Amino acid sequence: MKSKLTLLILLVAVFISCKKTTNVDVKLSTSGKLTYKLTDDAGKGLANVKVSLFDRTDTYYSNTNILLETRLTDPSGLADFGDLNPSNYLLVADSAKVNNVAYIVQEYVQVLTGAVKAKETKVTDYSGTFALTVRSYNNNQPLKNIGVIMVPSNKFNYSSTTATNLKVADFTGVTNDAGLITFKIPSNKQYAVYLYNTVTNASYNYNNSVSVQKDATVNYLMNIYQP
Repeated sequence: MKSKLTLLILLVAVFISCKKTTNVDVKLSTSGKLTYKLTDDAGKGLANVKVSLFDRTDTYYSNTNILLETRLTDPSGLADFGDLNPSNYLLVADSAKVNNVAYIVQEYVQVLTGAVKAKETKVTDYSGTFALTVRSYNNNQPLKNIGVIMVPSNKFNYSSTTATNLKVADFTGVTNDAGLITFKIPSNKQYAVYLYNTVTNASYNYNNSVSVQKDATVNYLMNIYQP
């Protein structure tokens, strides 16, 4: 009798334990994460650069980039945008400087569900090549040792002296024997090209609207008159 009672108790315990269930909440992530790091040529992070995050909206009539938020990069050059909905986003950094030259960085990144997008960009990759040849109006021959100043268009004043333009220039140099000089300049940035006599500092000529696309090369010709 005692053994039957023990068996009955065990059966009841098993029955109760079988009915008991544990509810486990499973939450599926519907977002992803985005971090963005800006570096110089040596791989050092660029701090305090404003990075803007845009969402792209396409309609039948137009494409619009809507500003979602901005971040400043930390001392390591990192901007953390945290959780984002899966989408393609436009990142714009318009205050990144390397060797005191400002670069305009614009690129699209894709954020996927449940993933961390860690994007790292070398700022000077956003450059192109500007190749300038200087020739004489007199005989169309190439001219060497002509001073060349590349000034951001928003800093250029046509009435400024050569000395003033040298102070605000991003790049300077002189033409070689073939009348040629080549600069690697930030892409999508407007420049004024100012030519001058390296002996007297007298101005020869200028053009206030040149630019290059990323990874592209622009071959440019300017003529000057020498008495």
